[in-house]
Amino acid sequence: MFCLIQAPDQGLYVEMADPTQRYLLEYTFEQHPGWVDSVHENVPPQDAIDGHPVHLQFRTTHFLFAHPHSTSRLAPVVVRVYRGDWHAGVNLYKLWRATWFKPPHTPAWVNEIHSWLQLQINSPEQDYRVRYTELLKYAEECAKNAVQAIQLVGWNRGGQDGGDPAQDTDPGLGTWQQLHDAIAQSQSIGVKIVLFGKLNWADKTTPRFREELFKYASTDPYGIPYEQAGYSYYTPTQLAAINNHRRAVMDFQDPAYRAIATKEFEKLLALGAAGWLFDENCHHGPVKYSFAPDHGYVAPGFIYGGDMPMAAQLRAAADKVNRDFVFAGEGHQDWLMQYYPISYFRINDSSTPVERYIDPQAPLMVAVTGFDDREKLNLILLDRYIISYEPYNFKGHVTDFPLTLEYGKKIDALRQKYREYLWDAEFRDTIGATVTADGSHRYSVFVTRNGKRAVVVVNQEQNKTITANVHIANPRGLVAASPEQPEAHLTSGALTIPPRSAVVVMEQ
Repeated sequence: MFCLIQAPDQGLYVEMADPTQRYLLEYTFEQHPGWVDSVHENVPPQDAIDGHPVHLQFRTTHFLFAHPHSTSRLAPVVVRVYRGDWHAGVNLYKLWRATWFKPPHTPAWVNEIHSWLQLQINSPEQDYRVRYTELLKYAEECAKNAVQAIQLVGWNRGGQDGGDPAQDTDPGLGTWQQLHDAIAQSQSIGVKIVLFGKLNWADKTTPRFREELFKYASTDPYGIPYEQAGYSYYTPTQLAAINNHRRAVMDFQDPAYRAIATKEFEKLLALGAAGWLFDENCHHGPVKYSFAPDHGYVAPGFIYGGDMPMAAQLRAAADKVNRDFVFAGEGHQDWLMQYYPISYFRINDSSTPVERYIDPQAPLMVAVTGFDDREKLNLILLDRYIISYEPYNFKGHVTDFPLTLEYGKKIDALRQKYREYLWDAEFRDTIGATVTADGSHRYSVFVTRNGKRAVVVVNQEQNKTITANVHIANPRGLVAASPEQPEAHLTSGALTIPPRSAVVVMEQ
């Protein structure tokens, strides 16, 4: 919805000033006149080369497919200059966002300090790893280890990324009643079950696609159905892309398909889970527009423009059953946070916490997969994310990686102990403090409701203890704590941080 063109201390903010996503507006950059050399793809460092001016051209492109003798209104494009780094640019977006963003309802447990386990119980290869009757033992392990939710993947017919959009239970895993009961039993001991699902694809290997669902697939301008290639997971045939479940891209602008998707979603609701995670709600594969002529509207239709109507229809169905039924999604665009308040994604050491800066309290969740994943957990502390434990790439028990689990529990315990500073406070990224150190590090700033500041400093070095100095203007008395030494002690702001560790400095 917005683009930043950033120089070191100033920038240009460009915004599509229409939050309804009626059509695609594309931000495009072109390097002129070209590379210095095509092997290294170096940009000319001078103002001209061979008499040609060197410059980067930026443009916005409106993909508006208007029919003859019709009138269409272009979305306004707002261009503003700002002084500062990317935070200043995002602040302009936040001002505009406040005029249209409608905060979603979220149940209380989602806003608490908590962690999840992601568990795949079946794949497209029908390995039937965990039967419905075995789910309770995973929930019991979670309850013993302060993990409050399980994202259950592959529970529906066909396994993960098989059988979509069907939300039926799979006989190879057990009966509908067994899954319903396992969900109820898990939630009775304090472990919420969130069911993984997908409605934006139709598995082309299924009889239902060939008999019915093909009618609602998106097509290109030539009438050819689009296709998403499916995924290669871990069997030799899938890794060789021999037997992938290729999928049609369903037309979310089609009211008839939205009705079909809602009926499938109602099957998921009937199981009594605490919520669902709409995986891949962030994209529609290769498709931007569907040109199918018989989908209940005047084609072509911008597929992403159907996301909000679909979400509203699903939310209405959920509200009839349980107002606290939570919607989650996978790394979706900010405008979809109005319906999918939990966003689940993956990060690395170079990730920029833009979404966290936009919304300091949004329940954002990050995958943790390593067997001693201190670095990832430190980043989660740094940017106030929820932990999603995923041993064996979400095919294991939460107890399968004890080093990761124990450090994650320490981080959540630290956040509980200093909730005022690390959870209920406003995330400011690096604004409001500076940190100098003799090694690789990252830091973030939080401001409490009564104006106290906290600074999280992470040592990114693998084998080196670093010395860091935290500088904040006119500090009150400072104390420091860490996941492994949670009792606060006085500090001047000078820190010694072991490798792969974090320290929090707080104003008293």
